Amino acid sequence: MPPWKKLSIYTSEGSRFGTRPLHSAIIATALEQELYSVMALKAMEGFGPQMAILTANQMALASDLPIEVRILDEAAIIEAFLTDQAEMLTGCLITLEDIEIVQLPPSVLS
Repeated sequence: MPPWKKLSIYTSEGSRFGTRPLHSAIIATALEQELYSVMALKAMEGFGPQMAILTANQMALASDLPIEVRILDEAAIIEAFLTDQAEMLTGCLITLEDIEIVQLPPSVLS
């Protein structure tokens, strides 16, 4: 089996790409490119470079909680995605990790 990677893209609810939320644009693009697994995780609480602590309990008109978009796939596919989507991902914190696949559904292995 080829090596796999986990790509983590850190953004926020308020980040946009064109007219849509950035995390939605990333997921739609990953779906179009048929990446293996993509999910967006919304934080309950956190802070970024601006150092303002935000929580889901705050009563605010405009919420801007942190969001992590995680993508799992073969290393070559992840690297191609990063290259192809460089413009969309400008300004995001991005991490890339080697992962060990312990088990995949049988349909993926065929």
